[in-house]
Amino acid sequence: MSAKQKAIPDSISSKNAIRDIPNWNQIQDYIQDHIVDILPQLLQENPKVVTAIEGIIAHQFPRRDEFARLLDEVKQQREDWTRQFELLREEIKQQREETNQRFEAQREEWTQQFQLLREEMNQRFEAQREEWTQQFKLLREEFELLRDEVKQQRAEMNQQFKQVHSDHLELKRRVIKLETGLDRVVDKMTGFDAWLKVLTGNVGTKKGQTLEDLFALALQYGLKNPDIKPETIRLRQELIDTEGQIFLRKYYGTEIDLIAENGQMTVFEIKATAESDDVDLFAMKVKLVQLQNPNQQVQGIFISPGAGEKIRQRCIENGLELLD
Repeated sequence: MSAKQKAIPDSISSKNAIRDIPNWNQIQDYIQDHIVDILPQLLQENPKVVTAIEGIIAHQFPRRDEFARLLDEVKQQREDWTRQFELLREEIKQQREETNQRFEAQREEWTQQFQLLREEMNQRFEAQREEWTQQFKLLREEFELLRDEVKQQRAEMNQQFKQVHSDHLELKRRVIKLETGLDRVVDKMTGFDAWLKVLTGNVGTKKGQTLEDLFALALQYGLKNPDIKPETIRLRQELIDTEGQIFLRKYYGTEIDLIAENGQMTVFEIKATAESDDVDLFAMKVKLVQLQNPNQQVQGIFISPGAGEKIRQRCIENGLELLD
């Protein structure tokens, strides 16, 4: 040891005694500052120091065999986790297969229920179609009878024409009259059929101009106005109360059906079964059309077959024409 190191008193031998030295903090700083320089020499000169340091290191850090044991434990834990994960994955796979099987079984049941429902709907439709077919058949038979009667009358008149040449012109006028009457009967039957379809909402899949043609034919019959043309009919026209004047809510939107011709707009609505509220709502639509078209004459026609006195009175109160 150096002379400076030997200057430390020999009586300083224990921890407590060292800590009781007045200048212990200076000594501790001295030792810490020079321990790196002193330690290599101590390791070479004193094997006990090596043993002591190894003991300290072994106490603070795991030995190689302990570290290997820790690695084995980690490996074992990882293998346990892997097995548990595989078991969990198999369980999830099994649950998913069970879920798929249940879904397939349920889907089969749903398919059968849908098939039964479709068959039931088809049966109902077939029954209704049979009824319609029967009604049409009766109507056609009546028409055939009427046409046969007309033909018979025409044949009789032709026979009379042959027999009495002097009555030729009169007989011809009667034939023309009968033919014209027959055409009117046919037109009337066609208009009635269209009117019936519109009233019942049985317009099928008709769209665009075809639907407007059907409504024109029906309204010609229902309103007794042969001048109604398909191009004057506007179906499902958007009506917006932009200022909230009638519906008390800005930009309230609804739809109307109307006939527009010669500066006049006829707003109409068809209800198979009408309530008082239906009349009031329709009257509000007509008023909004009047406000938005001040330069045109606006008329409202409420169409409801079999409407009662209550509906009639409500139409009168709202200035509407009722067609029942």
